[in-house]
Amino acid sequence: MPVTVEALVSREVHYCVSFLVSTLAQGANIGENLGELGEMLDQAADLSYGLDDYEEAAFQEGWTVENDMFVNHRAETTAERASPLDACGWEDLCRECDIEPYQREVYEHWIVSDWLADRLAEKGEKVDKDFAGLTVWARTCTGQGIASDSVIIAIHADLVGEA
Repeated sequence: MPVTVEALVSREVHYCVSFLVSTLAQGANIGENLGELGEMLDQAADLSYGLDDYEEAAFQEGWTVENDMFVNHRAETTAERASPLDACGWEDLCRECDIEPYQREVYEHWIVSDWLADRLAEKGEKVDKDFAGLTVWARTCTGQGIASDSVIIAIHADLVGEA
C-alpha cells in the first residue's frame, strides 16, 4: 500500500526548531572570536534568510518548459522565444534575461530526515544537513499543515510514482 502524504510527513518531519534558529540568528556577526559558536550563529542566520525563487520569476515573465526547452510565449521574435534546457537552469535563464528572482520568506524551521532534506534540496528548498548535528529545513510556508505544502505534495507524488 502506498504511503500517504500525511504518513510521509509523520515519518520524515520530526520537530519544529524555529525558536532555536531565530534566537541563534540574532547573534550572528557579533564577534569574530567565537569559534564554533560563531559558526553556528552564522548558520542560523543563513537558515533565516529568504530564498531566491528563479523559477517563479521566470514563469511570471512568460517562461515555461516544453520538450526540454525553455520557451517564452511572450517573446516577440523566435530567437528570443526558446533556450535549451540542458544549457542552463532557471537561475542561468533569469540572469541571461535580466529577470530578478522573487524572494520567498522563511517562516519556520523543522528538523527533518536526511532523505527528506535531499528531496527538498532537489526541489529548491533551503536545508542545512549539519546544523549542530541536526538536519534543518527552512520552510517558506506557514499557517497550514506541512502535508499541504506544494513541495511536500510534489515529493509525495514523485515517491508514489516510483512505487
